[in-house]
Amino acid sequence: MATYDHGDGHCRWSVDVATVTVSLDGIVTGWSEGARRLLGYRAPEVVGRAAADLLLGREAPEAAGLSFTGSQEWSGAAALRHRDGRRVEVSLHAHPLLGGDGTAQGFVVTVTTGPAESEHDRRMVEWAFAQAPIALSVHPTGSASRHINAAAEGGEQVAEVGGEHVPESGSEPHEATPTNEGFLRCVRRVAEEATPMRYERPALESSSAAAAPLASARHRAWIIELWPVRDPATGEVVGVATAAFDSSDQHTARRRLALMQEAGISIGTTLNVTRTAQELADLAVPRLADFASVDLLDSVLRGEEPVPGPVDAAVVLRRVAHQSSTEGEGVPEAAIDLGGIDTYPPFSPPARCLTSGQPVLSGVDDPDFARWVAADEARTARVEEYGFHSVMATPLRARGITLGVAVFARTDGSPPFEQDDLILAEELAGRAAVGVDNARRYTRERTNALTLQRSLLPRALPRQAAVEVAYRYLPAGTGVGVGGDWFDVVPLSGTRVALVVGDVVGHGIHASATMGRLRTAVRTLADVDLPPDELLTHLDDLVIHLTADDDSVDGRIRDDLGEIGATCLYAVYDPVSRVCTMASAGHLPPVVLLPDGTASVVRLSPGPLLGVGGLPFESTELELPEGSLLAFCTDGLIEARDRDIGLGLERLCEALASPVPSLEVTCDAILKGLLPETPPDDVALLLARTRALHADQVAAWSLSSDPAIVADARAQVSRQLALWGLGDAAFVTELVVSELVTNAIRYGAVPIGLRLIRDRTLICEVSDASNTAPHLRRARTYDEGGRGLHMVAQLTQGWGTRQTPVGKTIWAEQSLPAG
Repeated sequence: MATYDHGDGHCRWSVDVATVTVSLDGIVTGWSEGARRLLGYRAPEVVGRAAADLLLGREAPEAAGLSFTGSQEWSGAAALRHRDGRRVEVSLHAHPLLGGDGTAQGFVVTVTTGPAESEHDRRMVEWAFAQAPIALSVHPTGSASRHINAAAEGGEQVAEVGGEHVPESGSEPHEATPTNEGFLRCVRRVAEEATPMRYERPALESSSAAAAPLASARHRAWIIELWPVRDPATGEVVGVATAAFDSSDQHTARRRLALMQEAGISIGTTLNVTRTAQELADLAVPRLADFASVDLLDSVLRGEEPVPGPVDAAVVLRRVAHQSSTEGEGVPEAAIDLGGIDTYPPFSPPARCLTSGQPVLSGVDDPDFARWVAADEARTARVEEYGFHSVMATPLRARGITLGVAVFARTDGSPPFEQDDLILAEELAGRAAVGVDNARRYTRERTNALTLQRSLLPRALPRQAAVEVAYRYLPAGTGVGVGGDWFDVVPLSGTRVALVVGDVVGHGIHASATMGRLRTAVRTLADVDLPPDELLTHLDDLVIHLTADDDSVDGRIRDDLGEIGATCLYAVYDPVSRVCTMASAGHLPPVVLLPDGTASVVRLSPGPLLGVGGLPFESTELELPEGSLLAFCTDGLIEARDRDIGLGLERLCEALASPVPSLEVTCDAILKGLLPETPPDDVALLLARTRALHADQVAAWSLSSDPAIVADARAQVSRQLALWGLGDAAFVTELVVSELVTNAIRYGAVPIGLRLIRDRTLICEVSDASNTAPHLRRARTYDEGGRGLHMVAQLTQGWGTRQTPVGKTIWAEQSLPAG
């Protein structure tokens, strides 16, 4: 019995099958168990009787269309009598039994029961298989034959996956090509494991599949369902059946989604306008187009704010990126070189999309496309050479402003763009526009921060005699923003010089502004001539006050500003004593190169960062031979991901010790040896080679506290000026010496010293052991005193007081006589 189910659990029709053997004279010679179930007779009751006895009404076999003569196969229908007397409608199919001489010896009759149209239904199943719109095939196991329906004949899926027989278990597909090996392997697995499987496969299974245009007519995908075919009697797998479904649309949709996902990852990886535009072109070619170009407004490249809304078609655009699928170097299809400018005609697709703010799809069937191509000789030549036939132009718009236009084109061999492609191009351009706008805004903010920072850094170092200096400042080359690194050289009294380097915590305009405030504060404190440790103490208090002031502002703004903190190294070099005194507030120690070629890191006692408060700063004195080289830097020069500060300082020592002809060349060599092409952080480098004032430039005397010594002091100064050839300066110098020495004797304490320094100017210094500093005041009409310092201030370029470890020094500086 065979039962057919339509899938809903209900039996629609069934067929009972029986087998009977009949002799040539119509006598039953064999009776099967199926026959017993069908008619109810046991074999002894039927075998030996005439087959006609089973006919209902005992009608003649000829009347039922039956014939047991001859040797031909025949079929017919009859009504048989069941053992219980009921009527059984059957279909008969007789197969002759042939002897050795080829003559019929009898017949094997197959008896089936069921509806009259059961044979028709069987044929209908065959017709359904042949006429199905779905590609169907059956692969018998161990056979080279295959059965396919009309939908599969000549179809692409047959050429790709149906051209081989099912291989025997354990064998390899000897004739399989790379395009169908995976399918045959899947067929063999279904035959071996007797379990259904699904095989998904695009028609292009190579590296070119990912690169093929999304809408390429050659790019077809298939989902093939495979299931084992079993023999109902034995349960043995005798073949594998397949049904193939064209999934090209779904596959293309998945590729579009994958392209959009990749766009979110690969476009806008840097805050660089040009790089972002190139990322769009690289992604679109060749997966969407054969050629892509990106043109931007010049104002975008400068970081300026474009006009909101669509732009005029006559606007000038600059080519910033393009890409093509042509093998080889360069982009030969481009009619405009990178960096070149162009103005698109109002009727061209790019101009139309700019004025409307909507993407435009155009091609050879568009008259405006032909006009646009014909208007430019270079573009005409490219179109004819490479066969451009379909173009999409979409504006790059973000936050309501138009930044430029992206153009996508296809050449011969690729299908024209469709509306779905236009939607995809618009989405890609939208993502790229956001990245370009972010880069534009970053460029603007970075430019503003750099302008502010450069205005706060020294534009030119002052002239002084103590050291020869060279410097470099490099802003960070990544997206971290401008930092707060700074350096300075400040001339001090007595031909001394202050060398400063510092670093504000954080990046951005706030860090640059804080750096400017600290640099101004350092210059102000240096003008007071404080020792390095005291200067850092005052600077630390200032940073604490600045932090407190920032705490008083609105909380939202405060979150943006962050904490104020900075490092600073302040050093004072005296060319007379050749002593360098320095103190550090959490900053890196300098590196010193001695004249004998020995380079080492200066040992300091670093204090806390500025802004911490409560901890003292310690000064370190270092006596340097003339010609020693000091290198001050910020951590951006020596610290990196692949090395710590210690290793960085070692490399700085090595770079500093390399023989170079000048300080400028030394700066370049250090930067080249220690930094990558794009510095991850701001870098400040200050080099200072020490000089010394020799005995022929300095004269010093020790004085007693006797007022009578003032005249002797004037005489000694006059003689020294004569030796130096500065006799014309004797009159003013004697007045200054007389006033300063008198004040030291009257208000100071011993020991008292007098020193003259001849350099770019003539400096007179009087020192004593008292810490009481004089101050300038205006004497009234009838006052007998109070006019001495006023007179000194009028006769000299400047005067001042500085504290020393044992007292104070009052100095006055005057210009050298002409010649």
